[in-house]
This record gives sequence, structure tokens and C-alpha cells, in this order.
Amino acid sequence: MSFKDVIWVAGILIMMGATWGMTSQRINAMEKDMDRIEEALIMFTKMDSRIAVIETEVKNINKKLDAMSN
Repeated sequence: MSFKDVIWVAGILIMMGATWGMTSQRINAMEKDMDRIEEALIMFTKMDSRIAVIETEVKNINKKLDAMSN
């Protein structure tokens, strides 16, 4: 192997390492985004169930008010 070949191999290895590092950073960023999306979905589900409870309570209050006015 000549000195030129060693330089080429070293350059290729450095570029592979840089590519690996960038790819792992992107994967970590995507994982964080997925975690945030999951937390948002959980919060939305909780809000949806709370809205359903509030809606039921408002209907019950309206029925009681209608019964009181008759």
C-alpha cells in the first residue's frame, strides 16, 4: 500500500465516521420528536375525556334547570 492509498483509506474512514455521527444525531432528534408527539397525544386524550365529562354535566344542569322552570 502506498502513502496515497493510506490517505484515501483514512479519508474514507473519516467521512464514514462523520456520516455515522450525523445520522445518529438525526435519529436522536427524531426520537425526541416522537416522544413529544406521544406526550401531546396523551394530553389530547385526557382533554377529550374531560370535555366529555363537562358536556355531560352541562346537559344534566340544563335538565335540572328545565325541570325547575316547569
